[in-house]
Amino acid sequence: MTAIFDLLAIPLGWLMRLIYSGIPEYLVAIFLFTLIVRALLFPLSLKTQKNQADRARLAPRLERLRKKYEKDPKKLQEKQMALYEKHGVSMTGGCMPMLVQMLVLFGIISVIYSPLKFIAGVPENVISASSSTLVSAGVMTENDKKGYYEEMKMLNNLDNYEADIKASIVAAGYNEEQANSYIADMYEIKKDFVFFGKNLLENPWNEKGFGGISILWLIPLISGITAFLSSMLSMHYTKQVAAAENQQAQGCSNVMMLVWMPAFSLFITFTVPGGVGIYWICSNLIALLQTFILNKIYNPVKIREQAEIEYEERRRQKQEDKKRLAEARAKEQRELAKQLKEEKNPQTKKKESPKVKEKPAEPEVKAEAEQSEPKDE
Repeated sequence: MTAIFDLLAIPLGWLMRLIYSGIPEYLVAIFLFTLIVRALLFPLSLKTQKNQADRARLAPRLERLRKKYEKDPKKLQEKQMALYEKHGVSMTGGCMPMLVQMLVLFGIISVIYSPLKFIAGVPENVISASSSTLVSAGVMTENDKKGYYEEMKMLNNLDNYEADIKASIVAAGYNEEQANSYIADMYEIKKDFVFFGKNLLENPWNEKGFGGISILWLIPLISGITAFLSSMLSMHYTKQVAAAENQQAQGCSNVMMLVWMPAFSLFITFTVPGGVGIYWICSNLIALLQTFILNKIYNPVKIREQAEIEYEERRRQKQEDKKRLAEARAKEQRELAKQLKEEKNPQTKKKESPKVKEKPAEPEVKAEAEQSEPKDE
């Protein structure tokens, strides 16, 4: 294990130890530990999903840009970048959260694969001395000692080599009481690696091949099924997005998602200790739940459909505004033309002049009538 993964595993190990102290069942602790870590990382997953949804929201406009500038790739790129910048969408926004999650994943693996170090708190030099003894005894190889499964393989041989392991701990500078305490810690962890009476420190697939079929085979089978279901759900949403964008989902990606990933999960969990396979099952189940929740919160298909509706509504409104503006300008032009025509036509002026003079004549007629009334009287 590299130093950086061990560094990440330290705080994760504290969390795992806290969970295990409250629920001293290794399998249950693995599930809760995986669930809590995934929950802590959920905001990063949500950010990645939101970034995908933001790109889906801009998809209608991007398609118009592609049609408009299909013969000018440079201009198309400029327009696309301007559109992304205007709406605050980053093309690389999903990369950093994914990178962080991958790093944390390796930290999780370090914790799961090293229960003595991160759960029981057994010092590294005690673990190293114990595994070195088993290498000398020929039950472990140097590669086993340097690999991920050092502690699990050492625990699997604890019963047969307890005295030798205890002697190696004393030789490492610890007294007999401390050595007995560390041996007790090892047995305390080992007792949790039991599944229907079978030892989870063993690999489901062993040298007996199909002749060694046992209940441990349920672990890789369940792991493969859960990985398949997770892939099916992811592919379902991928197909929806591809259909919304009038594209075909890539066949190679579909095969990789639907076949190779479950097959890989099946293969791995057949060839690693059963306890590690339990972690893979937990991880697959939580990934299944997370995919469902993320697509409920930010569904790129629904967001794109809504963006299409809004885009068409804006286009319709813009056309109506242009039409009203054109009608207003046409009306203004007609009135202006009529006014110019009236100013240039002299007959129109003659008709207008009597009307202007008749109005002031009315009081004069009225005055004459008023003057004649006394004469009549």
